[in-house]
Amino acid sequence: MGAVTAESIRQHLCDTQPGFSRWLMEHPEIEPIQATGLHPLQALPRIIVRQMLSGKASDTIIARAEAKAREQGRNDIADLDYMDLLECGLSRTKAQTVIDFARSYQQNPSAIDSWPSLNDEALMNAIMAHKGIGRWSASILAIFHYGREDIFPAGDSSLRKAMQLIGEQGVYITPAKASPYRSYLACYLWQLLDQKRI
Repeated sequence: MGAVTAESIRQHLCDTQPGFSRWLMEHPEIEPIQATGLHPLQALPRIIVRQMLSGKASDTIIARAEAKAREQGRNDIADLDYMDLLECGLSRTKAQTVIDFARSYQQNPSAIDSWPSLNDEALMNAIMAHKGIGRWSASILAIFHYGREDIFPAGDSSLRKAMQLIGEQGVYITPAKASPYRSYLACYLWQLLDQKRI
């Protein structure tokens, strides 16, 4: 079996999603996903902030929280207390989720530190076992911070919109058939929608 490349992944998606090649072949290849190396205490609070918010709004909140953490001599957003998070613009629910996750790590760091060794299903379940963290957040963490290649966040509103727009042109996306590269299918759909190419 040959090495996995951006070209071979794109070809797999063309082969498994009939008609999708008309967009894929005009779009730059997405390089193989790599783990970021960020600790989940850094990554997950930022993902929590981004839930159901525009990029601009979430960037503003994250920047405020990072600045407050620096002002207080703290390591990162997860070290802020509940009231600090509220002042930075997080909702009560999101602030509590960040606090609860940070507390969970303090109580049992080895459980969370073991996440990179888990298979995709076990990783998703372990992340979602934490109060306030749903499938979308778990999927984003798995894809962009652990470099998992076969995750498709089916509930993501942007993905649903992208598939609807493509479907209106007679091409029907079937995520299950994209395995083991469903994460790339999601990334292509996100980019095509963001760039208004569908």
